[in-house]
Amino acid sequence: MQLDAGWERNRARGRRRNLVVVRAGDHSLHHGWLDAPARDFDLFVSYYGSAPGRHRHTADYYETRRGPKWTGIDQLLRDHASLLEGYEAFWFPDDDLETSGADIDRMFAFFRAYRLCLAQPALTRDSHHTWNTLLQEPDCHIRYGGFVEVMAPIFSRDALRVCRPTFAESRSGWGLDWLWPTLCADAGLDRIAVIDATPVRHTRPVGGELYRNNPDLDPRGEARRLLDRYGIPEVRALAKYSFGRRVREVSQPLGERIVFWFKRLNGQRKHRRARA
Repeated sequence: MQLDAGWERNRARGRRRNLVVVRAGDHSLHHGWLDAPARDFDLFVSYYGSAPGRHRHTADYYETRRGPKWTGIDQLLRDHASLLEGYEAFWFPDDDLETSGADIDRMFAFFRAYRLCLAQPALTRDSHHTWNTLLQEPDCHIRYGGFVEVMAPIFSRDALRVCRPTFAESRSGWGLDWLWPTLCADAGLDRIAVIDATPVRHTRPVGGELYRNNPDLDPRGEARRLLDRYGIPEVRALAKYSFGRRVREVSQPLGERIVFWFKRLNGQRKHRRARA
């Protein structure tokens, strides 16, 4: 794979400000993420299975790499450090998330518009999930909080620089989602949110394939050791219920809608008279 050459071509085109990196197994759903006619993201498929070349045709960048998700992403970003300078925002979704290319573009647009540093899309109400606080609130655009899950985090470039050194410190990923918001806040990167406007559907039970492929994992022990290492007490209940401000979709009052309807109608009449 000529990664650096591909990156230079993308940078020269002046497009695609965002990068999606998926650690893909044989049954990955990322094929459905490429349906947008003009994407604003590149897709890096890091295949951890054993079928040579599987998924290669679906990727802007491609590699094969065995092992769990976060240690694999840590190694990938070490091997291809130029990626960090080539994009503005980075999404690291699990491969069993159901969404579309248009919704991914919209998710990045919300991330950028609200100047977020760390975020995740909400989960649809019918998703397999661990935390019900991450299920979509349909009348919200975003919810500011202090927690994102390792299932599908989005990082700004600055937040990724701060958090990337921790990726290899938990093979299971447990504990990272409690640590990242703390590291970001300590670095002055405190705009953390769940993006309800672009929910994704988690289609499989939580953790199933990871634990089947890596039976030696000790998730709870890894989380405890990680939080002890950074001097962070277990704050699970506090973090997952720490949502504060919300940006909601609010209907315009009927009286205002009527006033604006008349103003629009009057504007159309003036426009027709001016063209006559």
